This record gives sequence, C-alpha cells and structure tokens, in this order.
Amino acid sequence: MPKIFGIIANKRKPNVAEVVKSLVKWLEKRDCEALVWDDIAEEVNLGKIVPISEVGSGSDLVIALGGDGTLLRAARAVGEKQVPILGVNIGSLGFLTEVTVDEVFEALEGILAGDYTWEDRMNVDVIVERQGKQIGTYTALNDIVINKGALSRVIEMRVNIDGHYLASYTADGLIISTPTGSTAYSLSAGGPIINPSMDAIIATPICPHTLAIRPMILSGAQTLKVEIKAGHSPHHNTEVTLTVDGQVGFGLESGDRLTFRKSSRKTRLVLSGYRSFYEVLREKLCWGDIRRRPGK
Repeated sequence: MPKIFGIIANKRKPNVAEVVKSLVKWLEKRDCEALVWDDIAEEVNLGKIVPISEVGSGSDLVIALGGDGTLLRAARAVGEKQVPILGVNIGSLGFLTEVTVDEVFEALEGILAGDYTWEDRMNVDVIVERQGKQIGTYTALNDIVINKGALSRVIEMRVNIDGHYLASYTADGLIISTPTGSTAYSLSAGGPIINPSMDAIIATPICPHTLAIRPMILSGAQTLKVEIKAGHSPHHNTEVTLTVDGQVGFGLESGDRLTFRKSSRKTRLVLSGYRSFYEVLREKLCWGDIRRRPGK
C-alpha cells in the first residue's frame, strides 16, 4: 500500500492550489506523506516541498494534477522507477488524465485499500548520431517529433526499417509515436488510433509532399532509422528540431541519423475504473453524436 504520495501539478490550471492543499491535508489525516513539487511552493505551503526529481524518485505513487502534459512531465520525473502515476484532469477530459477532481478522493480511497489496477505503457527510445558519434538518447511516453522551423523549407528524410530502405520522405516533419501517443499529435496529422496496451510504433508524416506517403504501424520489435537530409537548395538552411513529449527540444543537422526502437522503460498508469479507453475516445472525439463536435 502506498504511503508516500508525490504531487506534480500545473499551477496555471484554475483552483489547482486549493486542490493540492485539500489533497495534502487528506493524505496527512491518513498518515501518508505528501511530496509536493517545488514549482507550486508559492501557492501551496503544505507537505514536503521538493524538486520534481525527488517527487519522482521518492514516492510510492505520483498524482499528476492538470492535463496530459502534466502527466507526461510526471512520467519523465519517474523515469525508470515504474512508480504508478494517477492522472487527475483539471479542465476538459484528457486521454491520459481520465480521473476528474470530483473523483480523485474516491480513487485514492481505493488505492489506500489496495483496490486498484494499473497498466504498463510502452515507451519509445531515440538515439541521435552525428558524424558517426552518438550525441543524445531520449525516451518518450507519447511521441518524438522531427519538425521544421516556422520559416524553414521542407525536410527530406531517408527512412529505413530493420535495415531495409523504405523511402525518402519530403515533408514538414515526422511523428514517431507510441500507442499511448496515437491519440495526440499523430492523430491530428492523420495517424491511426492504437489501443494503448499494444506494443507498436507509429510513423506519421507531417504534411508530406507526396500523397502516396502514408502513416505506418510497425511492431514493437522493429527498428526505424531516419537520416536527415538538407533542404532542396544548398543555399537555404533548413532548421530542424527533435521534440520529445513536447517537453525536450534538440536541434538537428543535415546528416544526423536517428534510431527509434521500443524502450526497455515502461510507464505505469493507474486505471481509474470510472471509464474505459473506448469511453474516453467516445467522449473526447464525440463519436456517435452528430450534435457535438470536438472542441465544442
């Protein structure tokens, strides 16, 4: 049974300070310790205020208060430890943070009683090489995106799967996502929705300049390699960035080689029991209801 609860919250969300204060008091009444991320220390002077790395490493369970971005931040803080994360949404229903503020205390009662389940979600790794030398390794729960700058020309990318040449993509970028991330940026770019319990890697081009280039689904056992090529004209530089879960940015250069594969790391998400993945899809995307549309 968890006794030390980490709290990571998005301080820009409405009333988040009051929610955190209520959580800390509720946990302390039940002889539990609360580790509160120091980013919200000015608003919340309760619990033990610690850096986010200590929240991730020192907790038995982490509560992420905010939206899906807050949960992704919590996943980075937890890293390899596989500490369970309970995502609590403040605002509109999220794909990852499916528990609402009104449901959180009931969910925590179940957790303290040992009556809860979790799901281990696949992560994806990328290794970045430049001139034959490894210069970076990153891991994502949602997605890793190769993207051009706002004023840059399109990117040319040479793509290989398991050592076999696939094609050269000319596009604004490429999204490499996990099944968890299939409902995020990849979906907006026309990628498929994948059940998050699966092991798969989705490669979704962003605005490809050839209509025949379509999203692809790879098995979790496969390896995807991408080589960044220069823009169409040698007289124009193409600004290219690598973004990991929308939180870590890294500049890429022509000739850089990126290797994507399933990570040994998994992220453990607490399942609320209030709604299934398919119910979240139905609510979020307004499936089956012609009177509503997403965003309305």
